[in-house]
Amino acid sequence: MKKRVYACFAALAAVIVGASGCSAVGYTVYRPTFAFSDDILFSARMLGGRVDYAYERMCEIISDVDGAVSLTRADSDLSRLNAAAAGERVEVSEYAYELFCLSRDYYELTDGAFNCAASPLCELWHTDAASLAEMERKADGERVYGSLPTAEEVASTLAYCNPESVAAEEADGKRYLTKSDARTALDFGGIAKGYAIDKCVEVLDEYGVSSALLDIAGNLYAYGDYALNTDGLWNIGITAPRPRVAPTRGLLCALSLSGGESAVTSGDYMRYYVCESGDAPVYVTHITGRDGVPIGVVADGEGWKNGEEFVVSATVLGESSAMCDALSTAVCVLGYEDGAALLQKVGYKGLIFTEKRYTIIGNVPLYKPDEYDGHKAYEYEP
Repeated sequence: MKKRVYACFAALAAVIVGASGCSAVGYTVYRPTFAFSDDILFSARMLGGRVDYAYERMCEIISDVDGAVSLTRADSDLSRLNAAAAGERVEVSEYAYELFCLSRDYYELTDGAFNCAASPLCELWHTDAASLAEMERKADGERVYGSLPTAEEVASTLAYCNPESVAAEEADGKRYLTKSDARTALDFGGIAKGYAIDKCVEVLDEYGVSSALLDIAGNLYAYGDYALNTDGLWNIGITAPRPRVAPTRGLLCALSLSGGESAVTSGDYMRYYVCESGDAPVYVTHITGRDGVPIGVVADGEGWKNGEEFVVSATVLGESSAMCDALSTAVCVLGYEDGAALLQKVGYKGLIFTEKRYTIIGNVPLYKPDEYDGHKAYEYEP
């Protein structure tokens, strides 16, 4: 089969390199800037229309979304909701309200695999952003932590981690969210970047941009045809999930996006730590399963261990970046076979990788290296 070599514009979980205001063969390339409470990066390359005005407006939208749902800001809509008592009606912005409604819909669509109410479980497992930031780091960069919760603690916490215990209401031109259990806490980190991308796409329409590639922390959206390719496709790379430590990782594969298509990757390798207190190290990721346990972690008597095979990287391609964001997390939770079935059910494309095998859902123009952990790789023949 004929191999097709790709020039990769961006890696999912990396950024586009460029200089603000510079022109890359017709495209204005905007250097990555901090967004979402200075925790992640936003970058763009655009062609046609009023690109500077479009970029400024997109930055404003991203900032407004962050202001509504940031958990590092005590005055955000989401922080106020999480701190509210049971039955207390909390007025929220349009962004926070829409994010909750979307998250609730995706919770139902994925049969609970995508759960915006899993925040207390992340805190219990010490996989929330604040806990990970405070952990000790070994010489190779891996975070380490000394203990894990008990099965009883997981079960008691899981009981109130349900978005259905939050009611949404619109009245008199205002929007409200109300919790029935004060312990319930929401976190839109698994969907906010994709949601912001979708809002930014509306800006591209408004300002007459003809071609663009948007990137919020690896959440990509290709808008229009890529002007420098004869086929109009945008070629991107997907970051390899192994080894886990970022400086030594390369690209797992490359693929092509059509205009109007988003690509989002989730995996066990971005936010995790290693617990070394038991008989064997346990890798604990921030993605929490429907049973309240991080993906890849299973019961081992009264303790925990890593399972035999689980999803280490899931990339989802589709029209809505928010939905791609939610589905990529859900696929990791559901596992190899059930995750593939979910993508087929909703009609989105994807790539699912474990440490032993991979599968391709839908027609994904793809180029891979010759081998993937001993398995013959897929080669794209145009």
